[in-house]
Amino acid sequence: MLSLIIPVFNEEGAVEDIVRRSHAVLDASDEIIVVDDGSTDATPGILKKIALQNLRVIRKPRNEGNGAAIMTGVHAANGEWIATIDADDTYRPEEIPKLRHKLQSERADMIVGMREGLRHGKPAHRLAREFLQRMGEYFGRQSIADINSGLRIVGKGRILRYEKMYPRRFSLHIVLTVLLSREEGKILYETIDYGPRIGVSKLSPGVLGLWNFMKFLLLIPWVVLISRFHAGERKG
Repeated sequence: MLSLIIPVFNEEGAVEDIVRRSHAVLDASDEIIVVDDGSTDATPGILKKIALQNLRVIRKPRNEGNGAAIMTGVHAANGEWIATIDADDTYRPEEIPKLRHKLQSERADMIVGMREGLRHGKPAHRLAREFLQRMGEYFGRQSIADINSGLRIVGKGRILRYEKMYPRRFSLHIVLTVLLSREEGKILYETIDYGPRIGVSKLSPGVLGLWNFMKFLLLIPWVVLISRFHAGERKG
């Protein structure tokens, strides 16, 4: 069984489309868990009107961050496999069956949707992503094709294993990728389509975008250091 977690914050323009398209491609036994992370726009009202048997909506009274929203969904999930997708229409739910089939056939721990289209973006953005990826590979000790893609499938036990290390906001996916890589987990990468988002980005460009990039860079060595501390605790 697969549990699809969709963290949502002020995504009135795309959330219903993502939910319904996800429902159309999942198995009848799967579930969709939308975690509304304190939205202040029309998102809560839109979600209330979507009547699907396999849909659960968790409404948080205030915004706590993307990482916290994902983990709220994970704890509520019944599936042994956890999938994540953003609610801004950048990712296509139709890619999920392809990722799922490859994950199961090759018996991997996680599969990540590799956003090939990002390689053709602005030069400064490409350089920043490349630098972030190389740092992730250095600390993760294996090749990483897309370090922070929001479309992926991972075993529930694996994502829970590193729960203490995740940031409450961004980026749970970076931490998960690096730590699973360090433990020699089998991670697959599959090329997916990636389009322009609907709505306002939560990781703004300009000065704030540069600040977020620096936080991501610092997050990688920091979380590796913390993971070593926790590993020592477990051994003790």
